[in-house]
Amino acid sequence: MGSLSVREIPYRSAIRGDWENMVDCYAKLPEQLLRPVTLSLDTGFHLAVHSNKGKPLEDLLKIMETGESSSEREYLKRKNKFGNTALHEATIIGNYEAVRLLVERCADLLSIPNEDGETPLFTAAGFGQAGIVKFLILSQQEQCVNDQWRLLPIHRHRSKDKQSILETALLLLEVDAWLHSMEDSKKRTALQPLAEIPSAFESGFPMGIFQRLFYCCLPARRHHEIKLEEETTEQAILRVVWGAARRRIQKAARSPEKRQISLLLATGNGIEEIVRGIIKQFPRAIKKLNVQNSSLTWKGRIPLFIATRNGIEEIVRETIKLYPHAVEQLNEKGQSILNVAVMHRQEKIFSLVKQQKIPMARLHRVLDEEGNTLLHHVADMEHYRGGTKPGPALQLQEELQWFETVKNSIVMLMKLRDVIPSHYGTLPNDEGKTAEDLFKASHKEQLENARTWIKETTQSCSTVSAFVATVVFAAAYTVPGGSDENGTPNFIDSPYFLVFTVSDVLSLASSLTSLVVFLSLLTSRYELKEFHISLPRKLLVGFTFLFFAVTMTMLSFGATIFILFQSKRKLTTSFLSIAAFLPVLVFATMQFRLYVFIMGSACNIRKKTGKALPPFLFPCLPRGETLSRVD
Repeated sequence: MGSLSVREIPYRSAIRGDWENMVDCYAKLPEQLLRPVTLSLDTGFHLAVHSNKGKPLEDLLKIMETGESSSEREYLKRKNKFGNTALHEATIIGNYEAVRLLVERCADLLSIPNEDGETPLFTAAGFGQAGIVKFLILSQQEQCVNDQWRLLPIHRHRSKDKQSILETALLLLEVDAWLHSMEDSKKRTALQPLAEIPSAFESGFPMGIFQRLFYCCLPARRHHEIKLEEETTEQAILRVVWGAARRRIQKAARSPEKRQISLLLATGNGIEEIVRGIIKQFPRAIKKLNVQNSSLTWKGRIPLFIATRNGIEEIVRETIKLYPHAVEQLNEKGQSILNVAVMHRQEKIFSLVKQQKIPMARLHRVLDEEGNTLLHHVADMEHYRGGTKPGPALQLQEELQWFETVKNSIVMLMKLRDVIPSHYGTLPNDEGKTAEDLFKASHKEQLENARTWIKETTQSCSTVSAFVATVVFAAAYTVPGGSDENGTPNFIDSPYFLVFTVSDVLSLASSLTSLVVFLSLLTSRYELKEFHISLPRKLLVGFTFLFFAVTMTMLSFGATIFILFQSKRKLTTSFLSIAAFLPVLVFATMQFRLYVFIMGSACNIRKKTGKALPPFLFPCLPRGETLSRVD
């Protein structure tokens, strides 16, 4: 029991943060330094590094020098339940001073793996301790690298933790351009997992107004600059770094409520800069992009095509910028990057590829193994993900606009360059279907859903418009305050009476106008081509007049309150008038997103304001090149 009591004292002191008392305890009984004091088999050295300071550990090391135990190396090499030495624990919590002290006393600690086969250097990288990684490599090169300046094999094992290590990855990439080419057990390189995580990039994550404002203000944490007196040190743990980074972001991306976390994680650690560094420092990653023989392909999947499919604009942009010829590569189905971008509705990628004039002319002529042209891929809904707009009608309009956009690019090339045959747009595929035939067939179900949605929406809005018109029409004959025997309103001289009259008339006119517009929508034929411009524009006009009618109705009601109570209870009158606008606020809040989408679709608002206003002011509108109207 006495021995147990002695072991409890330093542990309780460490828990309280009383490091001096812990040191005093071991000073009296130095032999206890070798004995575990926790259920995890931690020794006093393991506890000392958790102080986040160097002083407790330094004091214990001095005690060890004067003790009667075996060599000091035996003390420091003791492992806990997880196989971690004190150096492992110091790298995990980022205690730089403790790391320095331990390495100076026993450099062999760098070569001792834990239960997961991780050395302290690997553990430091796994927990994103870039400063410690830098210190260990520069101060103990013989323990980290061989004569060819490459990492020793013991530091190359895969980590089992899920900590963020992106900043360390960038640090290591700067000093070793070959690391990303290393493959895992599934023959995947660093660039492939990254290309499969669209939510780790700004372009792959939809954000609202306030989210985009926050994103623009978010400081991106940059990596440490490294200046070596001697040329580069080989640090081949980047492959492991990417393995844990991929798991970390994918875990967050799988959960809708945590997708914001994955975005901020990638942003704060400069993930786009890592991609740029991989492409710049290892050009073979792009030059060898072919399906049959490529070290960057995995099960026939090329990183550039994966990034295109997922809409990761950052990877595609940097690839095309550095190696423009990469856009001419074909995948295993004979499809170009343009085909992949079109079939996955990646407008931003399509716009990037369009800037390559000569390759663009060739890519438009590409027919895949099934004889599909570029327009066939637009018409096909195999890879359709639901669009970016609310409501089936607006989603169908988005599909029609996308078809017209691609078609216009082909027509433009026909006019500017004699590189595309005039019958290209009407070419049938191997099944004998033209692009327009395929579009009508594949969008038949979506067309039915759009018809149902717009009918139900129109009927609901028509009911509201009729109700508002009835109320304001009755209010026009029920004058606030009544009339005298001559029929003259009693409060005709009040300034609020004029407000009541004008707002009531405007409300009646607006509600009746919106009712007429909605009735015209109900009597439409709902053909496919009408969903491109005609029906969305009518819906916009109807919504606009309905919202204006509701606003004027509430203004008329507020004016009535002021007319009746203008001489007394002014505070109550003000509160009642403000409360009158609550329905307007609720209506605007609930329908604002839909209204903005309709306005953006019918009036091309982004084209008119995009040059004058920053993009984050209209995050709900489609980004990239504005879709042109084709009647």
